Amino acid sequence: MTPLHITIAVVMAMLWGFGFVTSKYGATNMEPIFFLALRFIAVSLMLIWFVRIPHGQWKAIILFATTMGAGHFGLFYIALDMGVEASTAAIIWQTQVPLTVLLAAIWLGDRPGWLGTIGIVIAFCGVLVLVGEPRHFDNLLAIGLMVGSSIMWAVANIQAKKLVNIEPLALNAWMSFFSAVILLICSIALEREQIASFWVADWRLHGSLFFQVMGSTVLAYWIWYYLLAHHPVSRVSGFTLMVPFFGVLFGIFTLGEPMTWPTALGGIITLAGVILIVFSRRALDGATQKPARAPAQKLK
Repeated sequence: MTPLHITIAVVMAMLWGFGFVTSKYGATNMEPIFFLALRFIAVSLMLIWFVRIPHGQWKAIILFATTMGAGHFGLFYIALDMGVEASTAAIIWQTQVPLTVLLAAIWLGDRPGWLGTIGIVIAFCGVLVLVGEPRHFDNLLAIGLMVGSSIMWAVANIQAKKLVNIEPLALNAWMSFFSAVILLICSIALEREQIASFWVADWRLHGSLFFQVMGSTVLAYWIWYYLLAHHPVSRVSGFTLMVPFFGVLFGIFTLGEPMTWPTALGGIITLAGVILIVFSRRALDGATQKPARAPAQKLK
């Protein structure tokens, strides 16, 4: 990769890392499901006019939106609203990799190999170290919802394998549209005073929503797709390993979240496991991998 491409890849990781901060601020200062619905509404309105209508794929896309939009993102934002810190969320977010590998092994017969298996065990040990910190004991339900969010993301990854005939941009656009509908219904049923929370005079709240749409989604994914057009998926995806690092860093310095030794140790152990998983899979197919279209990705 050229120095320019490496630089913008790091910027991409920073944008997604800072997304944990803006997600945390938005979820705790507005009704979380409504905040998420507004984000998906904005994304769908920006993209839906420029993509094809996926005829014959509506049922699969709606199921994907239910899992990814309502399941993954919904649980993610609710957990943030219940007190999970942005830095903690960034570390737990990494479990999507071993969880996806586990589900792929169970449902698709895609075995991870011995190195990948070791990586899975190490990654979950890291999360146990993090969750075992006493200050999390009073908020285990929220931590569980955050882990559930990663499980839903892993399920969505398996679903996405059946949607390979849909362009990634179109999949994201229609997923956002149906997710917005589902989340608006949930917000109306479960939340109160949504409009009042939106109109509050807080530039950081509206700035968080703007960043979620333009920074984490439009700009970061433009970089992602641009890099995938020039480099193998395995090389570009390696930069996503930097996302939790930036998420923890931004959480500490912008939100004043504490950095304790269990948080640091748990994050390092989890990252080490994820790295083993990623590189074990590259060893199998990286040599023959060529630049490719982007797979369906979440809009973190």
